[in-house]
Amino acid sequence: MNLTIQIQSLFYTILFGVYISLLFNLLYKILFTKHFFVNLITNILFIFSNTTLYFYLLFKINSGIIHIYLLFVFLISFFLYNLLFRKIRWNSKKVKSNVNIG
Repeated sequence: MNLTIQIQSLFYTILFGVYISLLFNLLYKILFTKHFFVNLITNILFIFSNTTLYFYLLFKINSGIIHIYLLFVFLISFFLYNLLFRKIRWNSKKVKSNVNIG
């Protein structure tokens, strides 16, 4: 695998980690409900659809070759975006609580 394909794979993996983290945060209430059966089905569909999308697009970029550093980059980008999203969500709750209406 040449350098340009590796850079494309790395960039795609970073973007996909951010995408998964954003989607996970937006769909959190749907993915984790109180009903066990609904929770199981939604989590399986979420994981299966997103892994299929990731591997399909990775297959288009570099013939489906997955290096260990791509998995590390995916996890790092997921957790960094999730950490940033939590800070933004926490600050928005703080601002909403300080606003007095009426």
